Amino acid sequence: MKARSRHVQPLTGPEKAFGTAFRALREKEGISQGKVSESAECDRTTVSLIERGLVSAKLETIDKMCKAINHYPSEVMRTMERSPFYN
Repeated sequence: MKARSRHVQPLTGPEKAFGTAFRALREKEGISQGKVSESAECDRTTVSLIERGLVSAKLETIDKMCKAINHYPSEVMRTMERSPFYN
């Protein structure tokens, strides 16, 4: 039986910075990952993976996710650029 691989949390990088910025704005708005996934037409685990910086989201998904939290993608990107994870 093959051992399950574990996701390794990135320490820095644009994916981590974006995910952290998105999560902060989502939580500030009081919106759950489930509500974001419904609006963005993706699985809740996908939202979780993006927020943890484990996967890169397509631009279409970023747009839908940002609409779900009532923020422009540019707002999330500006927040991302100020993140200590962005290098």
